[in-house]
Order: sequence, then C-alpha cells, then structure tokens
Amino acid sequence: MIPMQTVKYSFRMLMLAGAVALAGCASQPATAPDAVAIAGPAPVATAQAPVSFPTAFQTVGAIGEAQSAAVISAFNAALAGKLAGCKAACKLLTAKDRPTRVLLDADLAFEVGSAQLRPELLLPLADAVVASRSAGAWVIHVIGHSDAEADAGLAERRATAVAAYLSGQGVAGGRLRAEGRAARDGATRRVELVFAPIIEGREVRAWMPPEGAR
Repeated sequence: MIPMQTVKYSFRMLMLAGAVALAGCASQPATAPDAVAIAGPAPVATAQAPVSFPTAFQTVGAIGEAQSAAVISAFNAALAGKLAGCKAACKLLTAKDRPTRVLLDADLAFEVGSAQLRPELLLPLADAVVASRSAGAWVIHVIGHSDAEADAGLAERRATAVAAYLSGQGVAGGRLRAEGRAARDGATRRVELVFAPIIEGREVRAWMPPEGAR
C-alpha cells in the first residue's frame, strides 16, 4: 500500500506541472490562422491551349445588336482618353464602326529579348481594362507579332505575359486569347490588343482569331 504522504506529494507535483504548462501557453504569442489559398487568375486561352467555358458564361452581358454601334463608339472614346499619355509605346488604330486596336511597340514595352513587361506600361494596360469594362462585354485578343521566324516563340510569350497581366486586372480568363504570329510583309515586333465585342446573335464571332493589323 502506497503511503498517504507519497500520494499527496505526487498530487502536488502534478498540480505544479499543470500550472507551469498553463503559464507557458499564456506567454506564447497568439498564432495566426493558416493562410487561405487564393486562386490565381483564370487560365488564358492560347492558340495551342484553348480554354472552353459554358455558353452561359460566354454570353453574359452580351451587347444588343441595336446598341452595338453606340457601345463601340463609347469604348473608342474611353480608350483614347485612357491611353492619351501612352504615345511612346502605344499606337491606336481607329476605324469607323470598329473598336480601336492598340499596338504596343515590343522594343519599348518589354525588356530586351524577354517577355518581361516594363513597369511604365502597366498603368496604361490597366486603363485599357477599365475602358473595356465601362463599355460592355468583350473578348480581348492579345497577338504577339515577331519580325523574324526565329522570334515567333518570344512573340507568343510576350502576348501571354500581357494577357496574364490583364487577367490579373480582373478580365476573366475565358474572355482572353493570346497567340504569337510570325513575321509577314516586314511587320515589326509588337503586341496587338484587339477588343471584340460580344454581340447578341453572333457571340461566337468574338472568340474567332482576328486578322492582324499591319
């Protein structure tokens, strides 16, 4: 039989150990909750890896045929205003009843020989997104043009870099297309942004690869 004194001593030691443990917990700083994983931008469609989305998503916000001319006109005006200060690297191609196209001089818009966007181009690209949002539903085609067959891969990477930035600015990945095109007829290195309106009754046309500007 265990002596009562021993039992009391053991009980006191257990109580003391518990108190020490509680004091240690109290002295520890509160730990932050586990970080919540934030999903990255939606995937961007490319010529080699198209992204398919339900028709319901693709046609959300489609522009009525009767309103299309007014919407395109408003978009052109908004885009011209947003990119007024980007004359060095940006060139706007306007045509009657068609959305303005934006040509980015690759030599000014990217670091030499890479797909790294220069910081000074980021704000104008964000402004282009704002202009498109205010005017209606669009598919934005980003086309990288090279001046030699050997640079075709770089042209596509640059187009993908621009599309990824636009996606990060809130453009749904399913409404972005990126592709590279080899040189033709003395074309210069550039990245072209083509804004295709999603118009009711002919929505699918917005996702068709556009003819490149010269």
